[in-house]
Amino acid sequence: MRKDRPKTQRSDSAGGARSGPQRTCAGCRKSLDQDLLVRYVLSPQDEIVVDYRRKLPGRGAYTCLNRSCLELAVKRNQLSRSLRGGKEPSADKLWRALYDQIRGKVLNLLGMSRKAGQVISGTRQVLSELQAAKEFGLLVRAGDLSSAIAEKVEKAASCSNVPCAVLFTKEQLGQLLGKSERGVVMLKNGPLTAAIAKELERLDKFSGEL
Repeated sequence: MRKDRPKTQRSDSAGGARSGPQRTCAGCRKSLDQDLLVRYVLSPQDEIVVDYRRKLPGRGAYTCLNRSCLELAVKRNQLSRSLRGGKEPSADKLWRALYDQIRGKVLNLLGMSRKAGQVISGTRQVLSELQAAKEFGLLVRAGDLSSAIAEKVEKAASCSNVPCAVLFTKEQLGQLLGKSERGVVMLKNGPLTAAIAKELERLDKFSGEL
């Protein structure tokens, strides 16, 4: 089996040298840092699947994290060529799978934040912490939260300069925290919160392209 190419070095936009794995987008054909691209592999069923976390074994193919590159790669059958097998799936199917995997990663990071003691949950507790002017990095509210409570929470977050994201349901957030339901979750500043914010930016990109 052919191994991935070794690390190469390039200069970033700031003028400094960056060293890391470089991969070529199957759509636009640009060579970029692997972390900026989406990986695809062949499943045991010989199907092309998204490997967003880059953990699945086997040869990989890559595209930029935008729909136009994915559609171009599919149109030209570049994924199946790069992977040397598999039937080229629709761009829409892969795009939705990618969206679901990013959501899954956010959920996983939220779980890690809870275990690390970085999470405050519950409307009353969150509002109390915001009123105390404590520093927090992110607020996540459920999509099915009542409009009145959602408006109150978002206003308080805005006054405290805490970014607010709308994601998951009250039941899903509750399961994450070992509760029946939770409509609001707030995270303290830290590396995990920064990682979640990064994934949420990517999810926001998807909102108009699904």
